[in-house]
Amino acid sequence: MRTRQTVSLVVLLVGLLLAAVMTASAQTTTQAIDPNANISWPPPVYVLRGEFTVRGSANLPNMTNWYLEFQTLPTDATAPPNDTWTPVTLPTRSAVKDGVLGIWDTTGAPEGLYTLRLNIGLNTGSRTFYAVSPLRIENNPPPFAQPVVPVVPAVPTQITLPTLIPTPTAFDTTPRATANRNANVRQGDGTNYSVIGSLRAGDTVPIVGISALGTGWYLVVLPDGRQGWVAPSVVDVTGDFRNVPRVQPPPPPATPTPVATATPVANINLVAGNFRFDPPSPNCNQTFNIYIDVANFGTAPNPSGFISVQDFRRSDGTFQTSTIGAIPVIQPGQTVNVGPIPLTVATWYNEDHRMLIILDPSNAIPETNEGDNVKEAIYLLNKAACP
Repeated sequence: MRTRQTVSLVVLLVGLLLAAVMTASAQTTTQAIDPNANISWPPPVYVLRGEFTVRGSANLPNMTNWYLEFQTLPTDATAPPNDTWTPVTLPTRSAVKDGVLGIWDTTGAPEGLYTLRLNIGLNTGSRTFYAVSPLRIENNPPPFAQPVVPVVPAVPTQITLPTLIPTPTAFDTTPRATANRNANVRQGDGTNYSVIGSLRAGDTVPIVGISALGTGWYLVVLPDGRQGWVAPSVVDVTGDFRNVPRVQPPPPPATPTPVATATPVANINLVAGNFRFDPPSPNCNQTFNIYIDVANFGTAPNPSGFISVQDFRRSDGTFQTSTIGAIPVIQPGQTVNVGPIPLTVATWYNEDHRMLIILDPSNAIPETNEGDNVKEAIYLLNKAACP
């Protein structure tokens, strides 16, 4: 009787798994694979247990943040679809190309069928997704699913030793940058800093920091041990960026004093003015837009540049996320409303956040006064749909 019950249970589990596979096939066959936005491991119809390493790419050029999330699949085909997603990782702006996206600890999830999804926010305010389904969590396999240990026969006189298979090497998750062209390494995170070294196309160096100003530049270690900064446009990055610190770059180099002439010197003075949010009260894990008035109080038009937006938890000052916007050419005496600048904050809801809006953070635009380029905003992040 016990044997018949065991066989019936096995048949039932196989039937449920095949039904989920057929459902997932209809979903995954219509999903285009973007080499810069995908989950390459695990594949569909895979059994997970314990802490599982998820690999793939989150490397879109217009990306503001990304994270992993999961959703349970109903075992009953007549049940309504589940629209609740639970985050696996915290949102991050660090790009990953064919590397580790995160560690999914499945020990806290009930055993069953799931969908794993990569959720990427874009600077247009929209989001793009890549899902793998179905996946089965089975931390406690039933006794009948355990492998059977064969009985070893008596050892004969002549023994033929099998060929040993080397143990596979674990994935290397060290953050690294590989030059995709000949690239300069500079003293700071901008082209206005002096060059201290260079990388040839194909050279790979370790990454030890990311600019705290939101410029996206990486702090790397050269083969001779010196540290310098490289632009994100000249390197491809790999590895796990969750523990890479935000580093404050050195002060920008002083602007050379112009030689006095009889001709009046044209000046530029950008000033950060009034700002607003749309919607006015930001919600957790929902993109909102920032608009800010930028005036030119100088006597000459400014060249184009960018605005850095940085978000911090107000209670302890910890950095949360950042984004950037563009500064257009502004004529003398003119004020321009710049925006929208999209931002998504998905941490520490129902708490006050401190936002810094910084005009020309790398000081690439020479100005007569750099002290009026920053605006501070204190706001409450609503919980909304965050778990």
